[in-house]
Amino acid sequence: MELQQLRYFVAVAETEHVARAAERLHISQSPLSRQIRQLEDHLGLQLFERIKQRVRLTPAGRDFLEQARDLLGRAERIEERARQIGKGEACSLSLGYCDGVVHNGSLPAALRRFRTTYPRVSVKLAAMRSGEQVEALERSLIDIAFLYNLPKPRESLTSRLLTSEPFVLAVADDHPLAARSAIAPSDLDGEPWIALPKSINPAARERFLAACEASGFMPDIQFEVPHISTTLGLVSAGLGVSIMQASMQRMSPPGVVFKNVDWLPLVVEIHLVWRTHAQTAGIRHFLRALEACHENGEIALSA
Repeated sequence: MELQQLRYFVAVAETEHVARAAERLHISQSPLSRQIRQLEDHLGLQLFERIKQRVRLTPAGRDFLEQARDLLGRAERIEERARQIGKGEACSLSLGYCDGVVHNGSLPAALRRFRTTYPRVSVKLAAMRSGEQVEALERSLIDIAFLYNLPKPRESLTSRLLTSEPFVLAVADDHPLAARSAIAPSDLDGEPWIALPKSINPAARERFLAACEASGFMPDIQFEVPHISTTLGLVSAGLGVSIMQASMQRMSPPGVVFKNVDWLPLVVEIHLVWRTHAQTAGIRHFLRALEACHENGEIALSA
């Protein structure tokens, strides 16, 4: 049994006239009659009663009409869904991300534009460390990764630098440094520091210490906390100073003042990574959403 036969059957059932059904279907009457007979033979039951020039559904035909309409409706929905998926209008997209891409507004801006343009796409988000995201990409658990630490070059992955921003110094609003118009490296000698645990990102800790040493001082790390919100709370309480990406200033946390440390040779880089041979419509459209956000000044993409 073919869907075309069901469409022929429904047309004849609704018009109760083979000639009129043939006209609606834009075919001749003879092949239409033949298709109806073949359908009845295939099912082993009589669908129509022939009364002169008209046809009427039998009780079995009325029941079959209901089922045929339901099946054709589902077939149309499946076909439309397939078209939407092919256009990237209806599919799923899984994104892994680091906190920084949320804080600087890049991910929220891109998601806002993407959801507006493609509201039928199912978007899944997963907060992960950089290494976890790379593994998830390789296992096809996520489609796009927003991460700090770029993996070693490999043909299976494509990447681009999404954003790069400097660090700023966070101090309590009643700290003596808060009133300074400028902060020098020597001002930080002897200050207690709050930093990300070394166990979470050893490479980042090494880069931080090297940048401090190159600037002429070494931080006295007294507290290690894994979350930026906790760091800000400890800074506000006067337990130490810390550095964080410059876009954190947008949050205006109470009790915290941010100071420029342009002399610190350290930046926060966020990289966009995806599987090289997995250029699905959803991925392409999301990348375009990022570019559109950049063109409209919503985010600042790195060259």
